Amino acid sequence: MKIIIPALIALLGGISAQLTAADALQQGWNPDTTFPALSPADAIKTIEVPKGYHLQCVASEPMVEEPVSFAFDPNGALYVCEWRTYMQDEFATDQMKPVSRVVKLVDTDGDGIMDKRTVFIDDALLPRTVLPLGDRVIVSFTGDGSYWSYFDDDKDGVSDRKELIFKSGPDNGNIEHQRTGILWNLDNIVATNDCRFRYREDGTLEVVPYPEGRVSQWGLARDDDGRLFCTLAGGANPAHSFQLPAGYPILRLNEHGPDYGRPYAICKVWDDSSGGYNFAEQHILNNFSSCCGQTILRSHLMPEFYGNMITCEPVGRLIRMTRFDWKDGLGTAHNVYPQSEFIRSTHAYFRPVWSETGPDGCLYIADMYRGIIQEKEWFPTEGDNKEWVARYHRVKKWGMTKIVRHGRIYRLVPDGKKPGPQPRMLDETPAQLAAHLAHSNGWWRDTAQMLLVTKRDASIAPDLIAIASDHSDTNARIHALWTLDGLKSLPKDVLLANLKHRHPRIRRAAVQISESLLATHDADIAAALATLTTDADSQVLAQVYLAHRSIKASIPAAITAQAPTQPLIAALIDKDKAIASRAELGTSAKQGQQIYQTLCTACHGPDGQGMKLADKLLAPAIARSAWFKNNGDIPTLARILLHGQTGPIEGITYGEGLMLPLAQVYNNDQIASVLNYIGERWHKWKQSVPSEAIARVRKETADRRTPWTHAELKAFGKP
Repeated sequence: MKIIIPALIALLGGISAQLTAADALQQGWNPDTTFPALSPADAIKTIEVPKGYHLQCVASEPMVEEPVSFAFDPNGALYVCEWRTYMQDEFATDQMKPVSRVVKLVDTDGDGIMDKRTVFIDDALLPRTVLPLGDRVIVSFTGDGSYWSYFDDDKDGVSDRKELIFKSGPDNGNIEHQRTGILWNLDNIVATNDCRFRYREDGTLEVVPYPEGRVSQWGLARDDDGRLFCTLAGGANPAHSFQLPAGYPILRLNEHGPDYGRPYAICKVWDDSSGGYNFAEQHILNNFSSCCGQTILRSHLMPEFYGNMITCEPVGRLIRMTRFDWKDGLGTAHNVYPQSEFIRSTHAYFRPVWSETGPDGCLYIADMYRGIIQEKEWFPTEGDNKEWVARYHRVKKWGMTKIVRHGRIYRLVPDGKKPGPQPRMLDETPAQLAAHLAHSNGWWRDTAQMLLVTKRDASIAPDLIAIASDHSDTNARIHALWTLDGLKSLPKDVLLANLKHRHPRIRRAAVQISESLLATHDADIAAALATLTTDADSQVLAQVYLAHRSIKASIPAAITAQAPTQPLIAALIDKDKAIASRAELGTSAKQGQQIYQTLCTACHGPDGQGMKLADKLLAPAIARSAWFKNNGDIPTLARILLHGQTGPIEGITYGEGLMLPLAQVYNNDQIASVLNYIGERWHKWKQSVPSEAIARVRKETADRRTPWTHAELKAFGKP
């Protein structure tokens, strides 16, 4: 049961629009008026939340502007990335001007409301994500895949110096498609949306690649067992690739329950660029459009929601809550609120983009609170895309282009419950930190483990061994095992004992940790894992499979024999067969495979057949494209990749009707490699495309400023 807020009265100060049933089938909600911005208090009145909960605004403009991501430090301060140049008008004027910020917000009196603000980093180029890590804050920025550590030596809330901890090259891709999401995972690996890093003793980052390319678009989340939970905005997917812990194969399965892919928005504003508009019911979105900013709610304050996933949908003005049902080791995502949503608003400017479980147990939400949410590539003011241009004129008429430099951070609080106290972990001893490994809030456990591992103080090992050996709490034991592993202080006898523990989650974690010893052919570990090849728990069984796979050893026959009754094992076997079938790819095609998996899979699909959204494909089936026949029409294919394509193809509009140009993102070798991967994998190409062929087309079309239409390409090429 939900609290229903009267929609339009609170939304637009009493404005309404009378439409006949016939009109509703022809157009969306389109009143001749402007939409005023609301105060945080009035905006909250337009937001529907579950019964028994309420929202509090903990920060708003001018304290915070254009918040796109945030993270808590070990003392409960909030570091917020502000995109102060994002779509400040319909033309994206000065969007790449370095005037954005990372601000530090502090609640000094313990009432839950942020009351102190300092600009931690000023004059930045669209900071993307932050990870407070003891005495430093790791930050990444737009336009470059590098990572920096910032230090506040004099403790005034303003950074004094920075160190480059990972050097990468320029990233000229669309600002919504670059590296984002950063967290300290259970395995002591720093995870982002397209790369994993080992945190070295000198404070730098060492790359630990994913088995495939980018796993998520904007945001990343983890659960108690180290699984990563991913989203796709353009791919319209609120939860995917969560079957196995991070670093293992991504299993391409149907991970959604019935009706999961349909959003239930209540905002009438007709301003979508993808996802559609429900004309009959007069509200935004038939399908998801901009899934992002996810977290797994691991709160002691909300045990009824523990382990559920939160996904933001700023185009739909809603937040989806997902429950995962696990059967035979495989998880399936379900909407916790069938035919409704966890949180949703009628208000035009509610734009949730990020979420986190707070140290106090509340759910924190960043609301950009703005008119335009689409980046300029998807917000044309003129051109051939008539629907999008018409949308621009509606939005301008409504005054939405002027609503910028706002921002709110809310927390969802259970009625009648007092949020937990602020942490002070930066001031605590290792023994005090170790005690937090048994905390009922996942944020406390994660942060304590991260601090213990990065402090490198092995003197705490006896305390951790006691927790890993005797503690009654499952999560405490798992965190203690991983902390000991991170400190290189885990005794083998403790690991062996946990391989025999009655709780399958502890056994699974112990199997994962044992991989390094299995690689040395340790007889005790090998014998212990042999006893688990017939384990009753599917995920333990799968982890033993993965342990052997990780060291390139033969998978025990006792495991593979169970594939007919163990769907998770069957999925792993199928995955490995598919990988083996691609082993003959050429050198260029293998490079292209990484790019395809990072960039193209979201729409074209891992099998090249196109990702389906409801009854519509997001992109054409590239595995059946006529442009690739007979070793490919390279001049035409190069034109598409370099400058993009827009509009319908043979009368069919796919997804948003736009493929972005890649000329500024990838060089000639990389673009050729993508074509070689697609051609070799699905079209039996025998000859690779040389980079010189792409270079010729790049030179010939250097003056091209807009994506190609299908008619133009047909006139040029021979599909």
